Amino acid sequence: MSTIHILVFTVVAFAQAPSPVSSTDDDVVRARATINSCTDGSPVGSATLFEDRPSEGVKEVTVLVSARNLTAGKHAVHIHAVGTCQPSCADAGSHLDLGPFGHNNPVTANHPYHSGDLINVRVGSSGRGSMSHVTSRIALSDGNLSIFDADGASIIIHALPDVYCPDPTDPNCAGGGRVACGVIQRVQ
Repeated sequence: MSTIHILVFTVVAFAQAPSPVSSTDDDVVRARATINSCTDGSPVGSATLFEDRPSEGVKEVTVLVSARNLTAGKHAVHIHAVGTCQPSCADAGSHLDLGPFGHNNPVTANHPYHSGDLINVRVGSSGRGSMSHVTSRIALSDGNLSIFDADGASIIIHALPDVYCPDPTDPNCAGGGRVACGVIQRVQ
């Protein structure tokens, strides 16, 4: 088969394939968080979450984080188990872990396999950064993976990058201290 035939076959097959998203805009569940500094409460950014169900029915959540007023470099971003940032960011609890083992304390026990483990946000020299990540470890709608249980959930930006714990005894492997926090709330 020639290269042209393969290319035409590929284009036709792709064009006839079903769309990876089968739901309408009305089926998309949304959530949002305003992220504030853990030291002085000043605005640091926002997180927007969208849940959609691809044609196979697995829930996928896209997490978008926009940040400002942070030090340049990578910063760990995690969903934490409690929906509060008051009176301190420590009240957000540990990393969210909805899995069957629930190893979220100490953080290194199941990291980076917690439900709330996300990728780092990259911050430039301007102090601004953004992150986009898709996960099937959580859900915004009701069910076993919902982050909207009795005590909710929050999103935390950490001082250091997440290095995904190559050395589980390193207390900073999951991002170190908390620099910003936002309570995740459903958008109606």
